[in-house]
Amino acid sequence: MPNRKKGNRLLRSCNKTLLAGVASLVLLGGCSSPASRHEDAAQAQTLPVDYEKALVLMRSSDYGAAIPVLQEFSAANPELAGPYINLGIAYRQMGDADAALAALDKAVELNPGNAAAFLQRGILYREKGDFQAALGAYEQALTLQPDYALAHRNIGILYDLYLQQAAQALTHYKRYLELQGNDDKTVSGWVIDLERRAGSSQASVTR
Repeated sequence: MPNRKKGNRLLRSCNKTLLAGVASLVLLGGCSSPASRHEDAAQAQTLPVDYEKALVLMRSSDYGAAIPVLQEFSAANPELAGPYINLGIAYRQMGDADAALAALDKAVELNPGNAAAFLQRGILYREKGDFQAALGAYEQALTLQPDYALAHRNIGILYDLYLQQAAQALTHYKRYLELQGNDDKTVSGWVIDLERRAGSSQASVTR
């Protein structure tokens, strides 16, 4: 089993990076494919005041205050997937896993091609201890968007800490670093650690 201190450090870093990325990128439609990025940029310039308020609250980690704002916005705009993803994030941060999953299910119903919704599902399943469901959700996110950096990071953590598959973890960590421009020193450290452990294991086998 993984070192507890290392595991806690990995998860804290993972959650911090994930939220910083998702809360700023999940806008109105919730599209996460490369083709939608120009649309997202246009939306970012014209976000409704109440939705922008919800995102500001989430970036400030005030999830309890963000939830009613997102609920009201979603009720007025029921065709939009993005607010439901952010609701899922907010509910998860408040410890309400059932409400989080319901919000993410609604996001997927509205936009089945939404990689961000599947990523959030994966995180939720991982926290509930359902690692195979988490793996399936991450894989679906990457099927929809192969260059989704945060999905590679999260599935790498799942393989590393929970499934004990170092080779798979290394593949996804390295792909994440390629997509991020190799500027994440934390993940670079994980890669070095895994490669060192893999080298030590190989040396033991050949002695």
